[in-house]
Amino acid sequence: MIAPTETFELRELSLFSRLPDDDLEHISEWVHRTTVPAGTLLVSALLPGEAVYCILEGSVKVQLVSEEGNEITSALLGPGDIVGEMILVEPRRSSANVITRQETSLLWMDRRSFLKAIDLHPPLCRSLARVLSDRLRSANERIQAFATLDVTGRVALQVLDLAERYGQPMPGEGILIPIPITQGEIAEMVAATRERVNQIMVRLRRSGVFSVDAEHRLTVHRPEVLADLCRY
Repeated sequence: MIAPTETFELRELSLFSRLPDDDLEHISEWVHRTTVPAGTLLVSALLPGEAVYCILEGSVKVQLVSEEGNEITSALLGPGDIVGEMILVEPRRSSANVITRQETSLLWMDRRSFLKAIDLHPPLCRSLARVLSDRLRSANERIQAFATLDVTGRVALQVLDLAERYGQPMPGEGILIPIPITQGEIAEMVAATRERVNQIMVRLRRSGVFSVDAEHRLTVHRPEVLADLCRY
């Protein structure tokens, strides 16, 4: 299902949030809205990118593909995140697959329109530079975490990062992470065994640091404990 895009939807996304109204009005003519089911391949490691996607609702997983063909989840992305912009600017095959984890609503723009929008609207180019800079900063922090933290610290950092990026305050309860996440996915993202991550998650849950509902959504009750565990 494809529907027109309203400028207010673009305004809520970091890539477009600082653009003048006239620029947004023009760009919105090239942006489409669609909802796709879980398991939809948005970006393939085998093919050049053809579109940039902005997540409105739902989530996707970024899976690295090894030389042996094994797929490892390296990141989860949710509402507000951008997917596919790097391979549009520098056309080449992606190093990862990006797959929806649940029914997901997206705004998308094809490669030709995206590059044209950058040429015609310089503020979009500056916004893209900020997005890429934030992504590089996150990658550097991830490298530092892997070099300095034990598995408990890496699990704490992953949960805290999800809470800070997507968390919804629940008065009297804590911070709900609306994106469902499994222990297997956490294990892949922190480069640990599922058994080890299970032990850590059980201990933190019993300590009241967070709780997990039937839909695999975490509610963080004591973020200060997670912050202490992942302090470099």
